[in-house]
Amino acid sequence: MKRFISREEVEKILLQNPEFVKEHERTEPEFQALRQLILLRKINKISQQRLAEIINSRQSHIARLETGEVSPSLKTLKRYASGLGYALELNLIPLKVREETIPLFNQDFLSI
Repeated sequence: MKRFISREEVEKILLQNPEFVKEHERTEPEFQALRQLILLRKINKISQQRLAEIINSRQSHIARLETGEVSPSLKTLKRYASGLGYALELNLIPLKVREETIPLFNQDFLSI
């Protein structure tokens, strides 16, 4: 009998591949936002079909997006959020904390 492996086991195997890790880090913010949107859609009991109608898309596209078959673009995430009655907000955070990090606002600018 075949044994199915858990999501955690699959993830552990995949994270041993440097190319996978690099791609995962590159796309994680988009998929994190998408997971939140899927949860909101389900909590609000909105079907994929209804969301597709609201944002003038097709249910099959929503399904491919939610299963990770296609990578979500910023534009798509904004449309999806808007269809659920939300706005997408982006935050910039430093990749590394270091002295050379460029401040968001110049002190001279703030004293105007």
